[in-house]
Amino acid sequence: MSRIRLASGSDGRVPSVSPLLPGALSLAFVLAIAWLPGASGTPWPSMGLWAGAFVAYVGATLAHGRRPLGRRGVWALAIVGRLALLPRDPHFSDDIYRYLWDGWVQTHGVNPYLYAPEAAALEPLRTGWHALINHPSVSTIYPPGAQLVFWSLALLGPSVVLFKLTWVAADLGVGWVLDRLSSRRGEPPGLAPLLYLWSPLVFVEVAWSGHMEPLGLLPTMAALLFLERRRDPEEGAGTPSPRSAALGGALLGLGAAIKLAPAAAIPAMARRRAVAAAAAVGTLILLSLPYVDAGSSLFQGLLTYAEHWEFNAGAFRPLSALLGSDAVKALAAAGIVGCALFAAWHRWSVERALFWTIGIALALSPTIHPWYVLWILPLAALRGGRAWLLLSGTVFLAYWGLDAYRATGSWPEPLFVRLAIHVPFLALLGIEAISAHRRPRRGDVAGREEPREESRRQGSAPDEEEGSDSEG
Repeated sequence: MSRIRLASGSDGRVPSVSPLLPGALSLAFVLAIAWLPGASGTPWPSMGLWAGAFVAYVGATLAHGRRPLGRRGVWALAIVGRLALLPRDPHFSDDIYRYLWDGWVQTHGVNPYLYAPEAAALEPLRTGWHALINHPSVSTIYPPGAQLVFWSLALLGPSVVLFKLTWVAADLGVGWVLDRLSSRRGEPPGLAPLLYLWSPLVFVEVAWSGHMEPLGLLPTMAALLFLERRRDPEEGAGTPSPRSAALGGALLGLGAAIKLAPAAAIPAMARRRAVAAAAAVGTLILLSLPYVDAGSSLFQGLLTYAEHWEFNAGAFRPLSALLGSDAVKALAAAGIVGCALFAAWHRWSVERALFWTIGIALALSPTIHPWYVLWILPLAALRGGRAWLLLSGTVFLAYWGLDAYRATGSWPEPLFVRLAIHVPFLALLGIEAISAHRRPRRGDVAGREEPREESRRQGSAPDEEEGSDSEG
């Protein structure tokens, strides 16, 4: 994957602007959607305000290249924006009420995998917000790690603000990890955290809508701190110690227990450090034990979701018209598994394996809710994935039919909206893939061959160490 190239310094003709100016403008547009009466209406005026927010966000990243912003400025705007959105009730999604319900019933000794919210057996537990729970006839789809967090928070009281505050804390933690990772690699200071923390999509989906994605993203990204190779000017590059590898694996397993996506990187991790993979699998199993009494019901909600849900599909929709829905779902599953095995065979870094497997899953998924893009956004910010950053802006158009759905029960997805969301993204993704394929790999660059051979004589090639990849 090609990295974002930003100009550094002024050329004397274009005046440099502090990134805080367009960044604050982007946040102002987001806050307008959230706080101004009627501004959250779909498609208008929310879509126009969103366009302004995303364009200003892009301007902030470009301004950062000319006049880099210090960490304090990046964090100040990120924190202020999140605090300003926390008090607002979710508008574009009601998933948080399912989180509350799953935690609430657990505080009464009920396994959330055994009963759907509308089950008669749970009628005595119904609350004032029970009617806000989506798909009440389907049992929960959220993995055991997430359920343990729901239960822990519900012990303090099933509060929307408390749950959102927890996700925001994890969200800021993801930004901190990105700062550490990018600094370690010598990337432009502050760019990766800015790309993530100032993203309008992150502001809306986490601090406002209360989606729990950062809860799984934080341990997954933190695992990279322990799994990627270290760069010591005196000692040189090396693989992580067994203790670091085990801790990194446990963190990845925790991420997979909260949201299943990180599990796709376990084969690549196993090929490099078996202790890390063992720790990941062990953590995943351990966190699942409290819910094993659900038996096959543990997967019932997830299987129902996989079979029946389709929304904002990108490549899936034209492919299913040609091959059939079931065939494309099988193709997508084969693509994810194939990519995971390919990553293991070629000893990809865990980061690279995550980026590609999650990317394939999103590109071929029959359902792409806007908050799903959050799962690849930190990796895109770290690796400079411009196509995915673009999708983080266009995907908001998926809310186009929200008001119509609430009025009629039918969610319109006009063709021009689907094209606007997916065509620019897929086109840029293809361009980046071709560009990456044509670039010479580092081992083929003149002057690099001798060190590579020396590494082989010492028993390890550069492409067998964590963090060594820059392609893809």
